[in-house]
Amino acid sequence: MLPVGHDPLPADLITNLLSLLARTSESLVGYYQHADSVAIDQKADRSPVTTADRSAHAELAQGLAKLTPDIPFLSEESTTEEIRERHNWRICWMVDPLDGTREFLDRTGEFTVNVALIVDQTPVLGFIAQPLESRCYLGIPGTGLWCCSGENFGQLTTLAPSVSPGRNIRMLASQRHSPKRVAALAKLLTGLDLPVERINAGSALKFFALVDGRADIYPRSSPCYEWDVAAGDALVRAAGGQVLNETGLPMAYNHRDTLLVDYFVAAAPSGLPWLPLLEGAHNLFKESRGTHASSVIKDLGNG
Repeated sequence: MLPVGHDPLPADLITNLLSLLARTSESLVGYYQHADSVAIDQKADRSPVTTADRSAHAELAQGLAKLTPDIPFLSEESTTEEIRERHNWRICWMVDPLDGTREFLDRTGEFTVNVALIVDQTPVLGFIAQPLESRCYLGIPGTGLWCCSGENFGQLTTLAPSVSPGRNIRMLASQRHSPKRVAALAKLLTGLDLPVERINAGSALKFFALVDGRADIYPRSSPCYEWDVAAGDALVRAAGGQVLNETGLPMAYNHRDTLLVDYFVAAAPSGLPWLPLLEGAHNLFKESRGTHASSVIKDLGNG
């Protein structure tokens, strides 16, 4: 449901968006294959930004403006002025044109394109494209979840994640995450009396593993931004899982003074009782961030 005053979404929006993501993915593969020609700068937060990031941003901004001229666009590469204007938006596209820039530069191939539609602080549509694999995951909470491949990502395969708990707990992490923090999280999970298996994945590919049955939980133990999470959140919700913020509530977008996310916990619909991990993780993260949140993370148990 769109806010009053906005035109209805075009009937062919999904098809056109998949085509746009396929073109953007193809452009990024071109940059990836000619890495020597990619210029690298450094942002104020010391994270890298490349000509590939900026090119993908421009392509998505132009494409989305053409498809949905009534809906504003918020991207990791948006200007300070554009980001300042967001406070008046009840609906917007939230985009990370190249999630995993460091992975892109390190030649691991683990980078993605993330696009989410936010309505009243909630992701109602999400896409994550994996350029090197020529595939895209599409999630519409309350409707369905698909893996899209082929020309223009036009071949859709329905995904139906299993909700039966396995023989171990598969926890997602990144090679870049603090080993000490990851070990502490794994120790918390042992309270569920199941072996804990660590699964490494870069960028938003961790959300792929959550929604297609290869992993159970993804506790993000380092800060990121809302555009890093929004599209994956839509996928997880579409699969029947949850993504909770530091106060134990479902993630909400474009409503705070900052777009920075201190941490979150994303869980697949496995039926496992996550409460011991989540309470412990909350305390662990709270201590490490020096925050004073009073809410305790609630149970994901039957989510």
